[in-house]
Amino acid sequence: MTKKIGYTVFSLIFFLSSCANTESGCGSVEQCLASFDFEGARKTLENEASYDIGTKKRDITIAESKYWADQGNIEKALSIIDESWGIDDNSWPESDWQAWRYNIIDKGVSLSCEKSNYTQAKVYALKAPDDLNVDGFKIGVSTGKWQDKKGNTYSEQFYCERDGVKPCTEIKTDGPSMRESLLKKISQFEELIK
Repeated sequence: MTKKIGYTVFSLIFFLSSCANTESGCGSVEQCLASFDFEGARKTLENEASYDIGTKKRDITIAESKYWADQGNIEKALSIIDESWGIDDNSWPESDWQAWRYNIIDKGVSLSCEKSNYTQAKVYALKAPDDLNVDGFKIGVSTGKWQDKKGNTYSEQFYCERDGVKPCTEIKTDGPSMRESLLKKISQFEELIK
């Protein structure tokens, strides 16, 4: 009888300690995100031994910022994104991070325009960079690709000049900028209302 009680007590202690380790009530980051338990997802991630921590941090940031944006709290959504700035580029390249941030700002602009609050829409638009295009790339920077005069694209200037029809020109990222796109969208909303 004593062994049975000892085993039961040991099992209970083991079960409670395993629950205390997660501190969230979720079995995984994904389960926490499915129930919108973002703090639980972070606590679960702290206790996970995983090679893709950066990717999971990105997933938490995307899920939480989308949740707050869908609730109409654009400022909270943007603060969540801005707090994630340090995530490794291998897990979340800067251009993708910038594009996601733009997506949330765009949602704020749209929500404000739908309420005819163009001043707030312009405030959101000013939070978007004026030197990045909507894909998150710096305008005017080399893409690392080249184009011949027939429009064929090459990965290196050497191959373009060797195989292509000269002259070869370097392909650079172009605009419009994030801010410019949003301000144009606001202007279009304003025109429709007149």
